[in-house]
Amino acid sequence: MSLKSAKNLIRDLKRQGYQAYLVGGIVRDFLMKKKFSDIDITTSAKPFEVMKHFKAVPSGIKYGTVTILYDNIPFEVTTFRTDGPTSDNRHPDSVVYSNNVNDDVMRRDFTMNGILMDEYQNIYDYVGGQRDIEHKIIRAIGDPNERFKEDALRMLRAIYFQSKLGFEIEPVTKQGITDNIQLIKALANERIHAELLKILKGQYLKQALNSMIETGMHKVLPGLEKGIIHTASLDEMPFIDTFFALSFTLNGGFIPSQWTFSNRHRNKYQKASELALKYPSNIPDQALYHYGLEISLLANKVNFNLGKQAYQNHSLQERFKNLPLQSELDLALTSYEIIQLKDKKAGAWLGKLKTEMVDQILDKKLKNNKTDLTTFVKSYEV
Repeated sequence: MSLKSAKNLIRDLKRQGYQAYLVGGIVRDFLMKKKFSDIDITTSAKPFEVMKHFKAVPSGIKYGTVTILYDNIPFEVTTFRTDGPTSDNRHPDSVVYSNNVNDDVMRRDFTMNGILMDEYQNIYDYVGGQRDIEHKIIRAIGDPNERFKEDALRMLRAIYFQSKLGFEIEPVTKQGITDNIQLIKALANERIHAELLKILKGQYLKQALNSMIETGMHKVLPGLEKGIIHTASLDEMPFIDTFFALSFTLNGGFIPSQWTFSNRHRNKYQKASELALKYPSNIPDQALYHYGLEISLLANKVNFNLGKQAYQNHSLQERFKNLPLQSELDLALTSYEIIQLKDKKAGAWLGKLKTEMVDQILDKKLKNNKTDLTTFVKSYEV
């Protein structure tokens, strides 16, 4: 995103007689000398006025937001507003446009996100956001209870900012999260999921998990309570897949249906927790073969973090590589040859027989060569 283009856009809005400022994450990150991605602009111009003067589309017209394509870069531009009441604890049912930028600042979430900057990089701070950034504090603007009732996702956002920045959530804001924590249950789970993934990537995750426990947030995230408590006690924070697999292992292998995982991820966490529970101290060759290397490595990471197994990344890879076979395709007899030997039509028996052969080979009771397998197949009753 181009800060230079954003400043020029603000100049153009002012030339048309409107007020305009940079606001939110862009200003916070600029002051903290961090990289920024999104650039938000707030203006006294109403959406129809913005669309009259610029190439723009009504991307969030209900909330006064239009997207301007300026220097071939899309910028979200929102009219100064105050928010009406909310019935879904996420979005206001209506908004009221304002000519006063202070009204717009006061409806925002945290002081560090309520700082304004003009095209000359002058800072306008009506909420003490700069001071809170200096002191590394996350503080709700105004009454935290009102802010969280307006949008319950802000409670997760506070935890996300803590995980990302390592700031402390100030006591009144933290109490506001504790008092309103049940509102999170009403949010769409994909929004919770998306925010949680961002939290889990943070450099200061341990601090954030402890705040989740202090506020009771861990209790309203289905199936994750024990996982959050255990992970917060670890010295090193696990990666995202390990965190989920560990949490669902501690949840008895059960993954609540509310989580919007892809089928691939759901299956991965399901299988890894199943394997971790089945073989807490060591993964035998048969399980390594049947579950595969990826799931076995993840189950090992789970049990390593639970203090039940040594970390076996390298040795599991070596063991998998040295298995006498890695799939049924590695059997020295093909399905066609087995059918010929038994002089029988293909059916469920064939799958059973091949599984039995694989297990015997993995148990080192049978060698994977044509002669031994032919003898085994001939004597096998179907």
